[in-house]
Amino acid sequence: MVWFNYVVVHIEGGVVANGFVTSESSVVSPGECKSLSGSSIWLLKPVVGRTSMEVVIGDRSNPLTIAAGQTTLVATTAGVKVVSTEGPWRFHKISLCEAAKLLVFLERNRQTALPFTAGKSRQREVVIDTPGDLTVWNFEPWLIGRAVRWDPRDVPLFDFLRAQETYGLVRFLLDESAGITSIAALSQRYGVSASHFRRLCRQALGKGLKLELRQWRAAMAVLDVVEGSESFTDLASRHGFSSSSHFSREIKNLFGFSPRQVRRRT
Repeated sequence: MVWFNYVVVHIEGGVVANGFVTSESSVVSPGECKSLSGSSIWLLKPVVGRTSMEVVIGDRSNPLTIAAGQTTLVATTAGVKVVSTEGPWRFHKISLCEAAKLLVFLERNRQTALPFTAGKSRQREVVIDTPGDLTVWNFEPWLIGRAVRWDPRDVPLFDFLRAQETYGLVRFLLDESAGITSIAALSQRYGVSASHFRRLCRQALGKGLKLELRQWRAAMAVLDVVEGSESFTDLASRHGFSSSSHFSREIKNLFGFSPRQVRRRT
């Protein structure tokens, strides 16, 4: 089972905005000190030729030289200060929550998923060099590819993502929401009050929990349409829809196409 946005691209034959493309990006002049605040993933790259810079995270300074056509990925919960010493550079800001959420889906649906280690890794930052021009527009397929082709060099980034509360919360919701539908019951199971649980979910998901769970249910049902030959009535029943017409309306309302259109194109 793959990430739903990827499936939509193949179904519709077009380009679909993923969860990263609305993120911040900018060009910075040489010699300028730029503060990049918040818990995020930052993609740093030269504009022309190479760029040299000091990347300061907390009390640690990392001298970097980035060649033309290369990208340095910095993931941090503490914010970053960057001072360029040579050449203009640009950055793209990637949502840490979206990256952690995507990793949950990738690992959860892999037959050989790695052990659940959320919360165990406490490093404040990850700095890795990535070959090629990594941008906000190709970050999602890049992360999917790295997760599928497991490489030891990616372990620090994946451990960092698993340590985020978003990873643990989304994994909890995927594991528990099929059998528990009320927010009160989910929050009790998670060990916090219902109001605090709603806040955590909105911070982690970027939207209300009920809408997110609706979209997850619909996405998983559509993936079953793509990957199987089960009748719409059986699919609707298995995914908790009251009828096949309810299933069709929900898919159409959320994604703009019907299950029948999906099946005809696969």
